[in-house]
Amino acid sequence: MARLVEALNRFFGRVEILAVGLENERSAAEAALAKGMPLEAREHARTILSILPDSAVGLALWADAAEDAWLDQEVVTALADLAKRVPWRADVWLRLGRAGQRVGWDGARNALERATAAPEERDAARLALLDLCDLDLAAGDPARAQRWLDRIPAPLSTAPDRDAALRRAECALAHGDLDGARAAAEILGEPTAIEGRAALVLARLTLAEAGAAPGASMAALPPAEVTRALDLGLRALVLDVPGAAELCASLVAASRDVLVVDRVCRVVRAAGALDEPTWAAAFAFAEGRRDDARRALARGLSAGDRAAAAALLRMAVETRDLGALDALAARAAGADTRGATAPPLPPDLVRLRDAAAMASAGQGSQALDALDAVTGEGAAWADDMRRAIARAWIPAAEGGAGSRAATAAWSDVLRELARTAKLLDRLDLLAATETLAVERERPLRAAVVGEFNAGKSTFLNALLGEDVAPTGVLPTTATLHWVAWAPDPFARIVVRGGQDRVVPHAALKDTLRALGASGAKVARVFIYAPIERLKRVEILDTPGFNAPDPDHIAEARRAFDEAHVAIWLLDAPQAMKESERRVLSEISALGVPVQILANKADRLKPDALETVLAHVRDSLAASAITSLTPPIAFSARLSLKGRLGDEAALAASGWAEVEALFAEQIVDASDALRERALRRKAGRIAAELAQAASARAAEDREAGRRARAEAERLRASAAYLRRERRAIAAAIDKALEPARRELAADLRPIAALPEERKRTDAGVRAYVQERLVTRLSWPLSAEIARAAHAGVEAAARPARGADGGAEEAGAAPSPRAAAHVRAVLMGMVAVHDAPDELAARSIEGVVEAAIDAFAMALSAEAEAPVPPLASAAVELRAQALRAAFEAPEAREAPTDA
Repeated sequence: MARLVEALNRFFGRVEILAVGLENERSAAEAALAKGMPLEAREHARTILSILPDSAVGLALWADAAEDAWLDQEVVTALADLAKRVPWRADVWLRLGRAGQRVGWDGARNALERATAAPEERDAARLALLDLCDLDLAAGDPARAQRWLDRIPAPLSTAPDRDAALRRAECALAHGDLDGARAAAEILGEPTAIEGRAALVLARLTLAEAGAAPGASMAALPPAEVTRALDLGLRALVLDVPGAAELCASLVAASRDVLVVDRVCRVVRAAGALDEPTWAAAFAFAEGRRDDARRALARGLSAGDRAAAAALLRMAVETRDLGALDALAARAAGADTRGATAPPLPPDLVRLRDAAAMASAGQGSQALDALDAVTGEGAAWADDMRRAIARAWIPAAEGGAGSRAATAAWSDVLRELARTAKLLDRLDLLAATETLAVERERPLRAAVVGEFNAGKSTFLNALLGEDVAPTGVLPTTATLHWVAWAPDPFARIVVRGGQDRVVPHAALKDTLRALGASGAKVARVFIYAPIERLKRVEILDTPGFNAPDPDHIAEARRAFDEAHVAIWLLDAPQAMKESERRVLSEISALGVPVQILANKADRLKPDALETVLAHVRDSLAASAITSLTPPIAFSARLSLKGRLGDEAALAASGWAEVEALFAEQIVDASDALRERALRRKAGRIAAELAQAASARAAEDREAGRRARAEAERLRASAAYLRRERRAIAAAIDKALEPARRELAADLRPIAALPEERKRTDAGVRAYVQERLVTRLSWPLSAEIARAAHAGVEAAARPARGADGGAEEAGAAPSPRAAAHVRAVLMGMVAVHDAPDELAARSIEGVVEAAIDAFAMALSAEAEAPVPPLASAAVELRAQALRAAFEAPEAREAPTDA
């Protein structure tokens, strides 16, 4: 930057210096500055000021000399006095602000803001805006930093403003706006060897693009991206860029690559910083010495090293170390024996600690609620914790259907599913969840399935020891027959669109035939009987899969959704047809446990029966279908006769083996089978909810992106209007000529009135005001909007490569902005002595005021708060629960064939 004395010599001249004979002192001071002797120049400047205390040239010489001598306190004193003499000089305010920052002067920011208010000195104003942006970035306020950048005028040359682009990239990264950061980084290009700050920005962008959201684990990043980020970060570290050490230390702490750690270690050793707590902890983390890392950072904390606290916090997030967070929280609560304290934990990490405590206490739902509010640097850690909570709710299933089930925390799981379904307005899935809650308290549900004439109803009657299933009726009735316990025997027939029929067992067959003949559609048949076995197992008797009516097949498939286990009956003389293999594969794919039984064994000789069973086993193996136990052959017909009292038939039926299987693999394993079914059904609900939540969140994110883009457009429009207010006002004033002619025509009726009446008659003034606002407010608002739109489009066009004109549709003024313009016009009429004369004169000054008001309205619209997206938290919770159900260890273990 040029010396102040050179600029002020041209402005003030040397008359006062010559008048008192101090020209030799001035010349000597400038010569000393030129020779690099600032202390000698300082003495000459002080001599001038001792005689002329208010000399602008003397103050400028003192400021230049003190700055060269690094006497910043004197620089502030000299420039503060000089600014009073030349308050219009942006370069003076800029240098005062910068010197003030170096000495911690409270007025430094105000001085920089004064420098920005001098549009004629574009270079100094631009530098002041960049400095203000840096101050707000350092203070953690990227939103305000962005506002300073918006005020920087477009460069007069075609070369892009790389300094502004660098800071725009930093603001975008702080907001998590990767698109904005990429756009700014394209302007930066590849940084040179000495552009450390740009290198750090590109390193952070590389990590962000690779998936390292704030708080995300860097250990999982692609090695190539880590290498590039490390190259850039080390360049920034060598150049001592603020933030570079923190980024490199985080990369080291998360790395398990010996070469990466060694490379950084050599750089840090060369800088003599190896023993600093932050680096000592980073290398300890990299080597798995977590306790040593904590001790190193605790040592820094005890010594009052605030950087050690920041490093411990950052590494706690990176390594998911709750113990480190607890240590920081304890130090923040009170000083240690040396009086050292740590800064308080950020609110997000306080919530995360609270959630961890709730989860440890078994309060998973409350912990998830607390994690919903974690959106900053702890977001990735919070998501890990969500998934851990969901996995704890759904523990690993134990092997074997006969083993004891690892029961999920169904109260928590169902509550979470119901909550998500309500938030997403999925009433169907809410109903399905409530059905699961009821199903938990019901007996095991076994579906008897197979093709038509496989003997399903006969098998069911044999199983229960009574003739309860309507053999000979299926498949003419395409329904599920649900057999359950009740103290009295009866059947309830549910008719679609009609009244239910309640009949005794003996009348069931005849009633079903009569309903079928009348064309009534039977939805379901519930058969109740006081059979002890039904207290533990309910039976679904299904239509045949090869029945001619498609409704029969659809009803049979519905049994898969409702059953906890399926018993597939084969017709032994024609077992394992292709149609059966196809449906069995479908059941297996759904995860429904299946037991294969070969019925009608009494129709085959022993050798033929063994051949059939071998064929069934081979077919199952070839189709990757698993049976709870190896297939068993029996005769349902003989079994039913035996159960009803024919001991010879019972002995010949093979029922004893079936009965043992049913007791051991189904009844005794009912808890495990029910658990598997509940997990299967709940997992399907969780998957649908996660898909719906992701779709909703994607819509909301797109809406948020559009809202942010619109807010940026409004801010850019407001900044452009303020920056180019005078030129725009002059152009608009000319464009309003047609509207002013119409206004003049409207005012002709009062032209002949006495001047006194025009000034004092309230009715006349009201008429003038109404006409002026009516004729000018909309054209003026539209012209301002059009100018703002054209200016923003012109600035954006080179960046996006577009060459089309501005869209007129985008130039319509908002209602708020138009109201602000109307208010300016109404105020103008109110204060003007002769408002009727306004139609005949330029109103450029009023237009400037209207532009300011319009810009103010745009800024207010841009800053309107956007409510947080609740759908983001809903999506994360839904995905965590789905992942818990889909985890291999959470799925039911296959049983041995």
